Amino acid sequence: MAEDVTVSEETLTSSLTLLVNLSKVLLQKAKLEAEESLEGFVPHKITTLFGLITGAAQFYKSIGVKKKSEAEAIWQKSYHHESVREQVEELLQVESEWDSFLERVDRGLQTTDGQLSGGKTADSLSPDTPFTDARSGKSVTLGQYLDQGQKLLLVLIRHFG
Repeated sequence: MAEDVTVSEETLTSSLTLLVNLSKVLLQKAKLEAEESLEGFVPHKITTLFGLITGAAQFYKSIGVKKKSEAEAIWQKSYHHESVREQVEELLQVESEWDSFLERVDRGLQTTDGQLSGGKTADSLSPDTPFTDARSGKSVTLGQYLDQGQKLLLVLIRHFG
C-alpha cells in the first residue's frame, strides 16, 4: 500500500516529470493525427493512447505503487515540496487537456454510447462475444482470454465503421 512506500522528492519529481512530458508529446501527436483525419484516427491512430498506458505503468513502478489512488497518496505526502506540487499540477492540467481532446473527438464523430448501441449499455458480456485482436487482426472471443491463469488487462476500443 502507499502508506508503506517511501519515495524521495527527487524520484517522485523526476517520475512525474517523465509522465507529464510523455503525456504532452502523445497528446500533441494525437491532435496532429486527428487533424489529418478524424475518421482515420479512431480505427488506425488511437494506438497513441497505448503510450499513455505504458507511461503510467512505468510511473507507478518507479514510485512503487500499483494504482492511481496509491500514487496520489504518495504525492500528497510530498505536496509541500514546490517541485512535486508543480509537477502534480502539470499532470492534472495535461489530464484535463486529454479529456478535452477526447471529448472533441467524440463530438467530431457525432457519436454517443446511446447512439451507437441504440439502447442501454450491457451489464455483462458473454464469453462467446466476438472481438478482433488489434495486434493480429484475427477474430477472437472473450472466452479465449479468460481463465488463462494470468492477470488480464483488456482494452476495448469501440470502432465506428
